[in-house]
Amino acid sequence: MIKRTLIAIAVVALLATSAHAALSEHYFGPRDDDMVVKVDGSDYVRWPFEYKALVVCSIPIKMHVGMYVQVEDCKKKKIILAQVPCGDIGRGSNDFPCYLGCTDFNVRANFEVKMGANLIKGKVGDETPIKDWDKYYDGGDVVPGDGDYHNVKVCVKAWKTEIWNAPPGDEVQVGTLDVTVKPNS
Repeated sequence: MIKRTLIAIAVVALLATSAHAALSEHYFGPRDDDMVVKVDGSDYVRWPFEYKALVVCSIPIKMHVGMYVQVEDCKKKKIILAQVPCGDIGRGSNDFPCYLGCTDFNVRANFEVKMGANLIKGKVGDETPIKDWDKYYDGGDVVPGDGDYHNVKVCVKAWKTEIWNAPPGDEVQVGTLDVTVKPNS
């Protein structure tokens, strides 16, 4: 009994997913000395003819959307630290010399982003000129997830810097700022 039921279900499933070819009239015979076939009352088609594909099932394609963040023209950006009075960055005179530099850039995302940054000290010759420094976003560090570009500004302040192997006015790389992002939660 169970075996007959399973066979019946299999036959019904096969019939439910099958489709018949759309040929209702077949005429094989000479017409102008060629083999032709008449298809559904339409014009004659020369033999061998091609079958038309029939749609028997439509399957939707869906996607789990990932998280995307883009910084526009990141490779063109740089922060140039310029000497400032130590009071301008909230430090005292015993922290001399003090520096400050900022850059702005456009960020877009498809989720609300919390901006961050990592500072990596560099060397100039054998010296590590930056002794103490910090970074911050001027004007806010959250970017909405609306897909539009939003301008953010990141700044670096440094104090107790020591660089003896470069003349005044030279532009030397003293470190790197890595921009980081994570969901704002």
